[in-house]
Amino acid sequence: MGKVIKNQIPWTKVLYNEFVEDAILTDLEKKVLYARVWEKDKHTIISMAMDFHVSKSTINNCISSIRSKYDYLHKLYPNKYPERVQTKCERKWDKRSAKLRLFTLFIMG
Repeated sequence: MGKVIKNQIPWTKVLYNEFVEDAILTDLEKKVLYARVWEKDKHTIISMAMDFHVSKSTINNCISSIRSKYDYLHKLYPNKYPERVQTKCERKWDKRSAKLRLFTLFIMG
């Protein structure tokens, strides 16, 4: 969600504060989100892991958690939270799952 978070969502201070309140983020998730949105040029995943004294995979899990919480809140409040632009990898998996659903429908019925 690093530069990806910043580029996927048009963050403003108001949107950021509302998201932090509504999503019930952990302290680490708040730190990661703040670093990636507002201090994007200073922090990489590895530097955040070192600064926050956690592993790289923990940072990646936080990013994934933030992403899923944002998507959930977008579904609940589509007028409040703009749609997140998907990454190429996410679009690729969506296409694969759509093909799998079509194949399953074809086989089953």
